[in-house]
Parts: sequence; C-alpha cells; structure tokens
Amino acid sequence: MAPVVIFHLNILAYFGFLLLFAYVLMTDFQPSPSWREHVIYFWLFSLVCEEIRQVLYDPDGFGLLKQASLYINDFWNKLDVCAILIFICGFICRLIPTTFYPGRIILSLDFVIFCLRLMHIFTISKTLGPKIIVVKRMMKDVFFFLFLLAVWVVSFGVAKQAILIHNEIRVDWIFRGVVYHSYMTLFGQIPSYIDGVNFNIDQCTVNGTDPNKQKCPESNKENHQPVFPQWLTVLLLCLYLLFTNILLLNLLIAMFNYTFQQVQEHTDQIWKFQRHDLIEEYHGRPPAPPPLILFNHLHFFIKRVILHEPAGRQKQLKEKLEKNEEAALLLWETFLKENYLQHLQKQKKQSTEHKIRDTSDKVNTVVDMLELDQAKKTGSIENRLVFLEEQALRSANALHWIVNTLLDNGFGSRESAPVIVSSKLHGEIDLLEKHENVISTCHVNARNIHYPDSTIVRFPVPDEKVPWKVEFKIYNPPFYTAIRKDKHFHDPYNGSPETLKKINYNTFDGTINRQSYIATYLVQDGFPINPFGRTGLRGRGSLCWFGPNHTIHPIITKWKRSKDGSISRKKSKKMLELLAIKNIYSEHWALPGGSVEPGETLPHKLKRIINYNFLEKFQKLLNESIEVYKGYVDDPRNTDNAWIETTALSLHFETQDDPLLQELNQNIQTQDQEIAIRWQVVDQKIPLYANHKDILQKAVDCFSAYY
Repeated sequence: MAPVVIFHLNILAYFGFLLLFAYVLMTDFQPSPSWREHVIYFWLFSLVCEEIRQVLYDPDGFGLLKQASLYINDFWNKLDVCAILIFICGFICRLIPTTFYPGRIILSLDFVIFCLRLMHIFTISKTLGPKIIVVKRMMKDVFFFLFLLAVWVVSFGVAKQAILIHNEIRVDWIFRGVVYHSYMTLFGQIPSYIDGVNFNIDQCTVNGTDPNKQKCPESNKENHQPVFPQWLTVLLLCLYLLFTNILLLNLLIAMFNYTFQQVQEHTDQIWKFQRHDLIEEYHGRPPAPPPLILFNHLHFFIKRVILHEPAGRQKQLKEKLEKNEEAALLLWETFLKENYLQHLQKQKKQSTEHKIRDTSDKVNTVVDMLELDQAKKTGSIENRLVFLEEQALRSANALHWIVNTLLDNGFGSRESAPVIVSSKLHGEIDLLEKHENVISTCHVNARNIHYPDSTIVRFPVPDEKVPWKVEFKIYNPPFYTAIRKDKHFHDPYNGSPETLKKINYNTFDGTINRQSYIATYLVQDGFPINPFGRTGLRGRGSLCWFGPNHTIHPIITKWKRSKDGSISRKKSKKMLELLAIKNIYSEHWALPGGSVEPGETLPHKLKRIINYNFLEKFQKLLNESIEVYKGYVDDPRNTDNAWIETTALSLHFETQDDPLLQELNQNIQTQDQEIAIRWQVVDQKIPLYANHKDILQKAVDCFSAYY
C-alpha cells in the first residue's frame, strides 16, 4: 500500500482517538470504565506496540543500540514516549480510588501532549510544514529569552514584595507576589495596591491568617493607610515596564523575525526533506492504522517468535539508479546547470550596477557625438545671433524714429507715448505673478476673522505670513477649545502639558488615527502644528482631536436626464446630478459625509440620512468606489493645532434603472428635520461648503462632464 495512503489512514485514526479521548474526559469519566474508555486503552496499547516495533525492528542491520539511538533522536518520537509515559501514570492513578481525580488531571494534561503531536501531521503540507520548523526554532529563542526575563521578574518581584509586605511566611503567596504578579504585570495587570491610591483593607488580610487573601502592605495601625514609600514602588514599576515591555519584548520579536527570515529563505528545501522523511517512515509501517495495527503486530509475533521464520529483508526505497536512469539524471542535471548559469547571467545584466555601467558608456558616447556636432554648429549659430541682434537694433531705431516723427507732427503727447519695456523687467514681472499665485494657494477659509459658532476673533494673518518658515514676531493668537456635548469621544478641553503628553502623534493613538495624509507634521510643546501654516487661532476649536481630524465625503452622482430619458448636455458635455445635503442653520450645501468616530468606518452624518438596513451594502459600494481626493480641507473650523483632512470617494450610477440607485433612493431618510437632502445639478453656481467645490470638480473631471 502506498505510504501516502497509510499516512492518511493514520491521520483519520488519530483524529478519532482524540475525539473519543476528549469525550471521555469531559462527559464519561466514571469509576467503572465504559466501552469508550476501553477503546482508548486498546488504541494506546497498539501505539505502545508500534513504538516497541520501531525500536526492535532493524531491517538495515544497525544493531539494537544504534536503532534505539536513531529512534530517540527524533523529536516526535520523544513526544510519543512522553505522552505514553504520562498516560500510564494517569491510568495507574485512575485505578486507585483515592487518586481517581488526580488521575483525571494527569490524563487531561496528557491530552494536551497528544494534541501537540498533531503538528507532525502538517509536516507534509508545503505551506504549514516549514512553519512547524519555525515554531520549533522559536521555542529555542524563547528558552534563552526566559533567562533574561527571569532576571528582571525576580529582581522586581523580590524588591516589591520586601517593600510592601512585612514577614510573609506563606510560600504560595510569596511565589505569587514575586513571580506570578510580576509576570502578569507584563500583560497590563498592574497591582492596584502598588501606589497606595487604590488600597482597600477588605481585599487583604492584616495578619496573614486568611489563606485566600494576600497579606496587607505596610500600613498605619491607626487609620490603616499604607506607609510604604509610594514614589519608590512606582519608580521601580516604571523601570521594570520600560526594560521588559519595551526592550526585552521587542528583542524577542526581533529574534522571532530573524528566525522566520532564515527559514523562509529555504522553505521549499525544508518541505521536500520533510516529505521525503515522512514517506520513508510510512513506507516501512504496517498498512493498518491503530488500533487495527495490533493484528499486524500479532501476525509479526507469530511468524518471528512462535514459527521462527527468518526475517525477510523489507523492500526499501530505491537509493541506487540503473545505468540508463543515472545517465538521464546526469543529462537533466546538466540541463538545469545550464539554465541556472543563464539565469545568473540574465540577473547580472538586469542588475542595477550593470545597467548603470551600460548607461554611463552610452551617455559618454552620446556626449562625444554632441560635442562634435556642437563644435560644427557653433560658428553658424554665432553668425545668426549677430544677425538677429543687428535686426533687433535696426527695428528699435525704426520704431523710435516713427514715434518721434508722429509726436513732432502733433499726433499725441509725449506723456502718452508708449514705453518699450526691457525683457529683463518682463522676467521680473512674471516671477512676481508666479509668487502671488503661490501665495493665493494657502488656506483662506481657515483664516476667517470670526470663528464659527462662537464669539472668538482670530489673530489677523496676512497671506505672506501664513507659512511657518516666515518670521512673524508679533503673532499671538488666542487659545480656544469648544465643549462638544454632542460627541462621545474627543481630546481634553484644556491644553495642559500633562494631558498632551499622553497623546501619540503621527501614528495610531489607540483607535484614533493621528496620521496625516499630507506629511509628518511637527509637534511643538505638546501641540501639533498645522502643516498648511498659521490660522490665527490656537487650540482645537470646535474639532474633536488635536492634529488631523479625518473625514469621509462620498461624491454620489448620476447623469442628469431629460423627460425622454436621454442624458442632458450643455456645451456638448454631459451633465451630472449630485446628492447634496444642507443643514437648516447653514447657507451652503455640502457633500454627504463628515467626521469618522474612532473604530467606525462610516461618518455619523451618513448614518443619519441612510437607513440602517442599507448601511452594510452602502459600505460595500464605497469600498468599490474611486478615490478622487485625499488631503487637506480649507475649513473655517481649522486652527493652528487641529485641522480637517478628508477622503473623497466618487460613487457614480451610470443608468437610471440601476437597482442599487433605486435602492439608495428608497433608503434615504428625510425624517431628520435639521437636514435637507436633494439631487443637485452640478455646475459652477452650486453653493458648496468650504472647498467641497474643488473636490467635486476632481470627480467631474473623471467623467469629462460639464462643470
């Protein structure tokens, strides 16, 4: 029978054994064994016989000692022996009435080892096989890492226990305080009594008489308040967490990554060797899986021991090839060698260094040719330039003569005579116009003198003083942070350094994304700096977060159609309709959407206008939409330390019979009296909020529609 078939039969038998073992442990473990438990013992007995057969059976003539040495050197055989010995211990305890329950505990732990043995099954998989090697090598990394970790755990635990607890004599609670509590602190379970703030006399025992409670820390006998130096224990805790959580755990992650990279480079080779070893192992096994393998063992025992039949040499896997097969193999290896050398040559030609060398040679050749050609043309170009200069001078003189003649004959006055401007001055004027265009691109709405929905007046900022790199010594903007009762999540209202230090900028701060779409922004004195420049106001204004406040604005469009169903056109371009919303307190329409709460994927404003049952499908539509803009929004609510950045997604419906469009129209809610919704014709006259009109134009350009 093929080794692969035998392997799969053993897998099915092993899974059946584990399921039956788990069922007996959890539901059917009684003083009198059931038939299911007898099946487990029968299965284990067959496994013991198979392991003994592997040790004693020596088809290659190695000898008993060497065969046993080869057997025990295999990791999975060690795991089998360990599981069997623990099972026997649990079985012996199970037979004794006084140790019945400890026997169940031992068998339960043995079940864990049998489950770990399942990993050997996956070594045949090309995907999971190498990962098992990674896990085995990482276990070595963890073993050596624990020595470093134990130094910090024990040192901190002993110091903490000695400072907090006086003369604790219970060994189990000493172990908990020194090792267990220190280890659990790594995972965020900080002892509540370590700083005395959350100290509760009811959670501990004063004299250590209650075995279920730890002994109370050093406290005052009058009011039972802790008297240990809290500053010292907090300092020790901070140093302990700094070196263990940040230094040692990151070191462990780096070790894991190095091990994974080493194995990943040789994944294919590892898998092939594992598959070969597995096939070779099951090639010499009896075809029946446990527990039916006992019949093979019985047959083997009768033939060898009772009937004394000589042991026939088992047919091994072919290790030597015939002459014709060996010649074909050599030819195949030669072919692969040539392919490998050609591949190396191709890689060498495609390497960056080789390309740079070739490019340098070609550039030198082209430069030489250009210099030669330039030397030939220099003379003619100089002659042409001299001729052009002479013609320009003659033209200037002629124009001067014409102007003077007209003035002498009474045509106009000399004050109104045209002045010829030099080309140099024209160049300076062009540079000035370009500079003015650059200045005009800075934010404008974010510098409105009156801050929205407040009585706050911004510090005036001229266009040329907007960039932070421009010096502005008298710049002294007011600080303003509004109280947002309508928001559950927001940054603190005050700007104290203690609260700001807790904020992690330019990264994910918990569930809050504080990364900017524009660039990495600066942080000064705990405050993030608006990358687009000064706004005349500090603080976070009416926004929720310091730094970028991310929003999502879907641009939902469809073609504007006439009564006959054809697409309306203007100036030969198709016209669009936009789904826009408007707050009754605002004068402008806006794109649907808004700020995104931490952990949410859709803005709260969208949830107010779209039916709840349609939100999941609408989310899928947004995932398939086109991103037309991702960046800064020139919003009146922006400040020096808080600003709005948006992601604009274009969702377009091509036909009016689109079922998704009809479903969207049916699920648009208009019960909210503060929000108006309608399909707005897209053109330049549409009154949109802030720079929503610029964002809309980017979506319109994608469809080459009228705007």
